[in-house]
Amino acid sequence: MRVSRQYYPCLFVMKPLKRYLGIASIIAVVIIGIRFTQDLEDWSKLLHYQPSPEIARLATNTTMTDTARRFFYVNQPTIETKKSSLNLCKSTEHTIVLGCYVPRKGIFLQAVTDQRLQGVMEVTAAHEMLHVVYQRMSLLEQTQINQQLQTVLKKIQNPRILKLVQTYNNQDARSVDNELHSILGTEVRNLGSELEGHYRKYFTDRSTIVSLSEHYEGVFTALRDKAKTLTAQLETRKSVLEQLAEQVKQEAASVDSDRSSLQSSIANSSQSDYNFRVSSFNDRVNNYNQLVSRLRDQTDTYNQMVTEHNSIALEEKSLVESLENKPAK
Repeated sequence: MRVSRQYYPCLFVMKPLKRYLGIASIIAVVIIGIRFTQDLEDWSKLLHYQPSPEIARLATNTTMTDTARRFFYVNQPTIETKKSSLNLCKSTEHTIVLGCYVPRKGIFLQAVTDQRLQGVMEVTAAHEMLHVVYQRMSLLEQTQINQQLQTVLKKIQNPRILKLVQTYNNQDARSVDNELHSILGTEVRNLGSELEGHYRKYFTDRSTIVSLSEHYEGVFTALRDKAKTLTAQLETRKSVLEQLAEQVKQEAASVDSDRSSLQSSIANSSQSDYNFRVSSFNDRVNNYNQLVSRLRDQTDTYNQMVTEHNSIALEEKSLVESLENKPAK
């Protein structure tokens, strides 16, 4: 009987274990089958596919690995005009649309020709390719990556990226992890060993893409910083101009008063006294004229700075408009 007590519990443990192993085996076979089917479909699509020189250049410039190129090319990416891109990418993004990945349809990239924004198309291409990567992950793989992404997000201090993530969160919280996977992978340095290992499967040198992102973002940053500096200087100069204008106003009133006094004293003053008062009056007029000249010069400088500030604002506006893809009103 003692042997029986030791034996039956073992039977009780082994039966469920076999059942779980069986279920796990079925799941594994299904996953392998799905991935084999996907690989076969990819092979079929790529059999006669030849990327255009522009598309191949984007893959090369972003250091895509063979795996990444397969995910990129299998979606037959195309470079579209603004109008075409708007139609193809509608309702797939909630911010400025520079490209999109539409499952079963492909990857569409908006043409950006402004030389000041070199690198935009490369970063967009890598961003959309990473959407393909994320979509092809298993639920378990996505869960693991999502945890790593959220850990890194807590350390991010870039206000633009935080605002972008918040925009996605406000529009559709379900899209945040997918977007984070593409945003962090193309725009943020030093993601930690686990995530860096993950992205290494798709880029031989991820820092190249981040540098491209930093380059064109730096164009906007430099303009905003210059505009901010000019705004502060204009506020200071405006205050000085107002004080100088008030001083000119007061001096003009004094000159007018002295002129009236001088004219009324002609008959009652000696020649020497009159000449002295005329000399003092002329000195005052000269001082007034110098103040007016200073006010004119400083006003001209102020107006030039306003023109420069407005020019920067227009340049930033033109850059944004070159990227924006909105329906015509």
